[in-house]
Amino acid sequence: METQRIDSNGIRISVTTDGPSDGTPVLLIHGFPETSYEWRHQVPALVDAGYRVIVPDTRGYGESDKPPGPVSRATLAADMVGVLDHFDVDEAVLVGHDWGGIIGFKVVIDYQDRISRTALMDTLCTVWTPAAIHGFWFKARPLPEHFFAEYHQQFIETIFTGASDPELPDWPASPWNVSGRRLTQNRWATDEDVEVYKRAFSDPDSHAAAISYYRHALPFHRMHADEHVAGGYRCERLTSSLVGEVWRRGLNDHPWGREFMEYGPEDRHKRFDKPALWMYGNSRLTTGDAASTAVPSGNPFFDQFSMYFPDLTAVGVPGAGHFFPEEAPDFTNRTLLEFLAR
Repeated sequence: METQRIDSNGIRISVTTDGPSDGTPVLLIHGFPETSYEWRHQVPALVDAGYRVIVPDTRGYGESDKPPGPVSRATLAADMVGVLDHFDVDEAVLVGHDWGGIIGFKVVIDYQDRISRTALMDTLCTVWTPAAIHGFWFKARPLPEHFFAEYHQQFIETIFTGASDPELPDWPASPWNVSGRRLTQNRWATDEDVEVYKRAFSDPDSHAAAISYYRHALPFHRMHADEHVAGGYRCERLTSSLVGEVWRRGLNDHPWGREFMEYGPEDRHKRFDKPALWMYGNSRLTTGDAASTAVPSGNPFFDQFSMYFPDLTAVGVPGAGHFFPEEAPDFTNRTLLEFLAR
């Protein structure tokens, strides 16, 4: 295993590589608020199976550069293509979780000749669900800036363990107060895991990067049904300040607060015809201990996956929540390897 900082798209990105040089390359893109450490359980399994893994910290996180200013999905995707270019990889498998999936989708849909197949884990393509209330909060300037400055350590504790001391503030200061509910189905993170992520997210430049990702790279659009446009919806762009007002007023009280939001209307006409796997935290959609293989449908969030990926396999992870690559690594690894071997 080797970690190095490389030049990509005008910045320096920290990348860990492992596995045989002639193995099929697999690009693993982490989510928020994680780093490449997220994939510590997948890397050995992939290497043992003969794959060559390439595991970056995305810009703003971990040991990668943290340049100031707004960021876009196109920029984040170009960062990842630059990583592939550095390692002379013409075509790779792309695996992305959470924000890694958002970035990965943009790579997959815009650089299709560079990706042989993709696995997207508890993530999304271009439609935001109102159930993810933090998407509105991030645009309510300056609440996120104040929150991360004061509560970044407690935020990490809450996200990965379900509790913190002191407890996080409630609305409107934070979307992550846990009074009366749990953000994690199980306490899966070890003390070491929590400390690793605390250290990584203690940098104020990472706070700024997180805010920029959500505020600038996900421009929310209202979706108006229209059978004459791609994907069946006409999109009306909202400013960040308008979206922030939705949060401040309260999602249940604002007429837009329970709407699905589109943030990539420029991609709605595109399709990726190669094999795609969508894994989702089972607790969201099904109950019980058995894996689900149904492709959920019935609203714009679910339907986006089948629209963009005609050759789609869906798997619900039993007994695990959003962070299942870390919470349920054996199931995740088995499912991923089976998909790659097909």
